[in-house]
Amino acid sequence: MSRYIVRRLLQFIPWMILIAFVGFLIMELPPGDYVSNYIRGQSLGGNRDAAAQEQAMREQFGLDKPFLLRFVDWTVNLARGDFGISLATGMSVRDIIGSKLGATVAVSLCAFILSWGIGIGLGVYSATHQYSRADNFWTTVSFLGLGLPDFLIALAFLVFAWRLNGEVLTGLQSPEFIGQPVSVGLVIDFLKHLWIPVGAVVITGMAWVMRVMRGNLLNELGKNYVTALRAKGVPERTIIWKHAFRNALHPLIGALSQTLAFLVNGFVITSVVLDLPTIQVTYMDATQAQDLYLAGTILTFIGLLVLLGTLVSDLLLAWLDPRIRFS
Repeated sequence: MSRYIVRRLLQFIPWMILIAFVGFLIMELPPGDYVSNYIRGQSLGGNRDAAAQEQAMREQFGLDKPFLLRFVDWTVNLARGDFGISLATGMSVRDIIGSKLGATVAVSLCAFILSWGIGIGLGVYSATHQYSRADNFWTTVSFLGLGLPDFLIALAFLVFAWRLNGEVLTGLQSPEFIGQPVSVGLVIDFLKHLWIPVGAVVITGMAWVMRVMRGNLLNELGKNYVTALRAKGVPERTIIWKHAFRNALHPLIGALSQTLAFLVNGFVITSVVLDLPTIQVTYMDATQAQDLYLAGTILTFIGLLVLLGTLVSDLLLAWLDPRIRFS
């Protein structure tokens, strides 16, 4: 097992280089670059001297170099922990991502834990109480969750909160708490804002997890080994939780790589609608502005999460099913 993990970790290096290269290449495909877009915007705004600054700006940002040379320089610096400078803001990419990381982790982690915990529990309950009133109710709820986008649910929660207390709970903090030290009031205010994005994402995520879990468990309960266990007199609870439940988890564990990437790159529209200070909004803005180094770093981080999620899902599958062995 240890040799397998080491081999997989070593395979991360070429995959990360490939992901970063493709991301850089995609940013090069649209016509122009950040500087040309900036100069065009300044000219449309009436700044006639902007065109004279174009060459100086290209040299300042290193955009006068060939694509491959810029990519190699950025990759080498990335390996050293230097993520570069944002072209749009002039700030360090490390500082920008660091300032958004706390809010991103708070929203994403809460949404992940609640959606998977509630979804798996409801999926098991629905499968073991098939066609009951509770099963029909939660199935209807899951279909609504799958059909409604999370940003629309977030807007509904926003209107509900406004009608309830007259506050527009966008962002994750009220203006009076921004930049203030940690206190009981700040934590309460943060939780007051947090439930809207988390609740919206949980409803859609929980619906998907519940449908997958219910279908997988019903499929397992209909197999021959479950019939044999029942014929031997094994208690139903043991059959469900020790045997069928573990096998029903396989597809969910297999989807863990996409789930980890979703923690960084998911619910983008919801983040924009609610004005959340998360990486999702930063990544979208950087892509639109062709901010190479900021967008490239976030894309590489997303790719790393996908690779790590794949490794973790493989190890969890081996733990769930002893038949899986790594050579």
